[in-house]
Amino acid sequence: MNNSSLILLLKNFDKQRLKEFSSFVKSPYFNTNKALVSLFEYIRKQHPEFSPDKLEKKYVYKKIFGKTEFNDGFFRVLMSNLQHLAEEYLSLKGYQKETLLKKKFLLDQLMEDPDNRKLAEKVLNEGLKDAEKIQPDGPDDFLGKYFMAFYRKYIYSKNFSATKDNMPAEHMYDEQKYLTYYFLLRMLADHFYHLNQSQIINYTPKLIFVDEIITFLEKNPEYLEFPTLNMTYLRVLLLKNNKIEDLYKLKRAFYASFRELGHKDCFNIISIIINFCHKNYFLTEDVKFLEEKLEILMFGIDNGITSFDKDDHFDNNRYNNLFGTLIEFDRIDEAESFINEYGPKLDPEEQNFWVNYSMAELKSKRGKYDEALDHLSKIRNVKTVSYKLNLKSLQLRLYYDAGLIEQAISAADSFRHFIQKESLMNPIYNEQYRNFYSYYLKLLGLSSGKNAKAANELKESLLPIKNVIHKKWLMERINF
Repeated sequence: MNNSSLILLLKNFDKQRLKEFSSFVKSPYFNTNKALVSLFEYIRKQHPEFSPDKLEKKYVYKKIFGKTEFNDGFFRVLMSNLQHLAEEYLSLKGYQKETLLKKKFLLDQLMEDPDNRKLAEKVLNEGLKDAEKIQPDGPDDFLGKYFMAFYRKYIYSKNFSATKDNMPAEHMYDEQKYLTYYFLLRMLADHFYHLNQSQIINYTPKLIFVDEIITFLEKNPEYLEFPTLNMTYLRVLLLKNNKIEDLYKLKRAFYASFRELGHKDCFNIISIIINFCHKNYFLTEDVKFLEEKLEILMFGIDNGITSFDKDDHFDNNRYNNLFGTLIEFDRIDEAESFINEYGPKLDPEEQNFWVNYSMAELKSKRGKYDEALDHLSKIRNVKTVSYKLNLKSLQLRLYYDAGLIEQAISAADSFRHFIQKESLMNPIYNEQYRNFYSYYLKLLGLSSGKNAKAANELKESLLPIKNVIHKKWLMERINF
């Protein structure tokens, strides 16, 4: 019972929320089952410890029902019903925050009876005033405004008579305007999601209406004066077209308006720029992409945009990108300072991997291979594909640099099997590691002979190849 959905849900309730939910459960409008009240009040007394011993099913049943014989089926139904009430309570809490949505549903009910017309008009006027006060932050704000605009036109049409005084005012087009904003924001956000996912994993997204939306916004640029919509539009363009001029457009607009955006939007925009620069750096080997990547990473650090939720731990991917970019530029001392300052700010469950991985990379750069391997040996239970690739490729480089050729050969074979069966990853990133593996094997072949001619041929064949992870390391090792 301690790991049931109900208990896991109630564990996240603070004292105030438990108090409110107690009133909710005891309300005859929502619940007439006294056994549910007894079950909740017992569970409530276990807060905040929720000791497993005191939440064992038969123990709880006896506490509530005394000597009555335990009935597992009945108790499961009670648990399920109490969870349903908890979900209803949370839904109501969310609903209460939506002022315009409440007005919309009230108007739905009032408009069913013509006798309620005056009251409906009063509620609508209140809703219109509330809508006017809202400074839109996202699509749902426009949806609330749309509902009020819809009912304004609906009531107007009910009372319409063809006179000069009843000519439609400009605000009668608000319904179109707000619904258009909502549609654009939702559709572009959805396109952005799928385009972004396709940068990471191997699938082709369906982009319904994307070209039509782009054409519409080009013809109606006034919509792009809303910063959130403009940012969403520009990042879709960047991912769809993959052009550096779209990167510069997005950066300029972002720097000019990031204070008007929500924290999560800012984090996402920085992530998109990072991923775009990372991919194109490996595809083109143009260092300007690496410079752009470092610039936006430092912008995020300087402005406290280091996690999706404002007060959350430092994001793992952001940590890896900034550390890795400093390493790419051979800014080793800065990389060490970065580990020391931001490693402790990672999620405690992620610190083991990222701190030891980055320290191993740092020690490797300084030629302290035994210390680097010692850090790698401390890493446990790696499940994420990208983490495994980071770990395995560093392990291969360390074995080679430390002169552990037998271990390198064995690890290379394991790496080959891993990348061959890994079909989830985006082909561009999979290719980076396949290319690295291919030349790593050839490098191992060179190490046994130290043949200058063969080394030169290998270097000449690698030089024009793009999209190779750790290419700089390979080139340095070929030039033995």
